[in-house]
Amino acid sequence: MVQGIYHPGHGRAKGSLPDRDERTMHMVLSTVQPGTSLQIAAVVVPVSLYFLVLGLLNTRNRPQLLRARRDFSMLVVALSPLLVCPLISWVGCSWTAMLAGMAAATVAMLMLRPPRASWVVYNIAPADAVDAVERSLQRSGLSFQHEQGDQTFHLPGGSIELSSFPLLRNVSIRMTGCDNLTVETFENALAGRIGLLGAQATPMAMAMLLVATAMLVAPLVMVAPKAVEIVRILTGMLY
Repeated sequence: MVQGIYHPGHGRAKGSLPDRDERTMHMVLSTVQPGTSLQIAAVVVPVSLYFLVLGLLNTRNRPQLLRARRDFSMLVVALSPLLVCPLISWVGCSWTAMLAGMAAATVAMLMLRPPRASWVVYNIAPADAVDAVERSLQRSGLSFQHEQGDQTFHLPGGSIELSSFPLLRNVSIRMTGCDNLTVETFENALAGRIGLLGAQATPMAMAMLLVATAMLVAPLVMVAPKAVEIVRILTGMLY
């Protein structure tokens, strides 16, 4: 038990263990600056995980087919801290503000989310995606019209449009004006066709993996210069 010198008018002995613990914890907290570190981690970690997922998808030996809504959900989760953290700092953490923010975010997601009959194919060239869609339509027994070099397929009562994003090496596929049975039949055929294709890792995929790794270790790097001082403080608290 730690003994201290008692002074009248004070609730406990000067130099007692509770006093020392409080001073030590204050020194640790002021050293690592948790508020800033947690804010940076809350913003950086989701974005880095998103880049990590993109990098892994683009380093597979086969293209990866995702529903567009799932891809949109990953993007929202990754970017939401960029809006949420400044908003909390501005309006505070009251229940009213949090509920209003959640309601606004829900409405925005419902308005911006892609339609159900849409997909994203990662790690595929635009020409290969066009060929995969054409072969999937043929396999499904669906009649269509398509001109060479065009990224639009015309179906009875609907169409399929492709759009590419070369930087991330992905292609978006959107089907409109078709019934649910046609959508399901085409989706199954497309998934089967994509599974037969091969792919190679691209330099951009490796770059995304490096960026993701750097962003994940960034919060640790911020604390690393203070590591010796933190250990010294904690050691003094134990002994």
